[in-house]
Amino acid sequence: MFRRAIILSAVAIVSSAETPAQSPVGSAARATFEVASVKPNVSNSTTSSSNEPPGGYVASNMSLRRLIAIAYRMRLQTERDRIVGPSWIDAARFDINARTPPGSSREQVPDMLRALLVERFGLAAHTETREAAVYALVLARTDGQPGPQLTRSSLDCSKPQAFRSGAAGPGTGVADEKPQCGIISNVDGNGGVLRGGGRSMADLAGNLAGRVSREVIDRTGLTGTYDFVLRWTPENFANPAGNAGPSRDGTLIVTALQEQLGLKLETGRGPVEFLIIDKVDRPTPD
Repeated sequence: MFRRAIILSAVAIVSSAETPAQSPVGSAARATFEVASVKPNVSNSTTSSSNEPPGGYVASNMSLRRLIAIAYRMRLQTERDRIVGPSWIDAARFDINARTPPGSSREQVPDMLRALLVERFGLAAHTETREAAVYALVLARTDGQPGPQLTRSSLDCSKPQAFRSGAAGPGTGVADEKPQCGIISNVDGNGGVLRGGGRSMADLAGNLAGRVSREVIDRTGLTGTYDFVLRWTPENFANPAGNAGPSRDGTLIVTALQEQLGLKLETGRGPVEFLIIDKVDRPTPD
């Protein structure tokens, strides 16, 4: 059993536990929409969307789980799955059309949405640490050497003076070029690619969590920052013949980790923070 505490990223759920008697709003108390409409969506559509047009916030056919995830700045499916509440937070869908105050920024929208959920849905929640399935990112080779696509970096993205935008480097057009500082992920004609520059192993572990649908913790023992390029074939990636599934020369991400970066994932259990819904009600439509 892993006993190392997991530190959630800034985009994850709040870091300190709140009792039900405490306000679940936090900074949301200082940021609210000017006006907002909340209506149930009964279209039975399978598509949903959420965006921030200038001066507003619009959600269409969104489940309450996803709205809560946005309000708590959860971006990965693994984080959304750690919301514990009544079953209807997945089944019920809603449309929201809200106007933001003049001069507010997009970064404040989650706080405004959280305030709206408190006001209109009566949301109250707290965080709780529970034992759950996790992966540990460890060295794959017995000699402790990294793979060919994992090299020490001269950059440290944790230092503001070293950080640059996530755009690729000098613009040579090389597909495997690392970012100058940051992590870039996309799916191109050859499959999935994850390129990092000046990032720690904890950063890599956090990025992998959304791809393996489980919390990933860094237990490599590698300190400092690294540059890396990881290429794999997603399981639902179309092969050259247009069929679903890995291409004929495809590599699953767990295999790519070992062959290219010299790392592997080990299964186990460890402490994971969950967001527990203490109270939530269906809103009265307006």
